[in-house]
Amino acid sequence: MKPLLMRHSEPINESFKIWSNGNPYIHNPWHYHPECELTFILKGKGVLFIGDQMTEYNDDEVILIGPNLPHEWRSDIEGSPDLYSESISIHFNQYFLGEYFYELSEATPIFNLLNNSIKGVKIEDQETKKKLKKVIKSVMNADGLLKLAKMLEVLHIVSSSPHLSYLSSASFVDTIDSGQDHRINQIYKHVMKNFTRDLSTKDVAMVINMTTTSFCRFFKSRTKKAFTRYLNEIRVGYSCRLLLEDKYSISQIAYQSGFGNMSNFNKQFRLIKNITPSQYLKKYQEANP
Repeated sequence: MKPLLMRHSEPINESFKIWSNGNPYIHNPWHYHPECELTFILKGKGVLFIGDQMTEYNDDEVILIGPNLPHEWRSDIEGSPDLYSESISIHFNQYFLGEYFYELSEATPIFNLLNNSIKGVKIEDQETKKKLKKVIKSVMNADGLLKLAKMLEVLHIVSSSPHLSYLSSASFVDTIDSGQDHRINQIYKHVMKNFTRDLSTKDVAMVINMTTTSFCRFFKSRTKKAFTRYLNEIRVGYSCRLLLEDKYSISQIAYQSGFGNMSNFNKQFRLIKNITPSQYLKKYQEANP
């Protein structure tokens, strides 16, 4: 199944759309849209599947998602009715300010930011988030030209951040540029639903009606990485989230993340994170006493 194309209603007499979300449970399906999306998680916790990667999100998280980049927000709040998610999202066309605007030298940082948004951008700098929260809330209450000016300020703040990280791999971006290959999307969809289970290369190859050998060649030619590497990256990313929750033992987390045994879990975790799961947890605890 390919990601759903979501068409949002066009804003009337406005160049972009902004709205707030505050629901008991947020879970948008695997989807994409032609607009850029800037989401500020004011309150909430969960995971974001984006492109070929997975990242966790928490309070005061800011993510910029580029046009046609498949993604899926999965909130943790489903089983906790006393909690809720709260966020502000902005959808805008990459060229909503006009193509000639980006020819101005002052607009170069914003132009570069939006070009890189196709990989998904996460703001890591706390000072930037603090500034952005105030301004993005003011956009909600502004009108007319003032609203547009504040939106420009939002993009200026994000593009000026000293610490931005990219969420999806460059190889996944190539699959978007080549026209959203439906078979690749079927693979990602299947993995996202089943990575915590026993999932073999043969099982996934059958989803797109290929032999195991043909599938391995196809996946590597499209993503520049082996399928097993991709699957282990998703599983390790999920295990990191469970480690930080501090609810389960490391051996429990190994099995809940889809690894069949502790030995393989430790090996793959070290290959991908360059430290062991226990070292990862200790490092986090030392940074957050």
